Amino acid sequence: MKKIFKFIKTFLFVLTWLIFCSYLEKYWRIFHWEYIFLRIRFVFDHIFWFTLKNLVFNFDIGFYLEELVSYASYELPKEVFKFIPIIFVLKKIWRKK
Repeated sequence: MKKIFKFIKTFLFVLTWLIFCSYLEKYWRIFHWEYIFLRIRFVFDHIFWFTLKNLVFNFDIGFYLEELVSYASYELPKEVFKFIPIIFVLKKIWRKK
């Protein structure tokens, strides 16, 4: 019987947390675009990347670095914010006797 209640608690917490995170996701997208990504992106607009591209046989390193920075500054914090609280709360729920 205890496992059923723990499962119900787990299900309700995960459901409400993911709904809450999906609601905040649009605000994170706006915040990331205005305050994080646009302040970093100017690095990839310089002639240095074009010259480097020509030196390495038209392999655009700047594009891939820009995508890496975009992923590391947008997707990773979003997913960490979404799943780390779930892990800690589920550990707390299932460790109780």
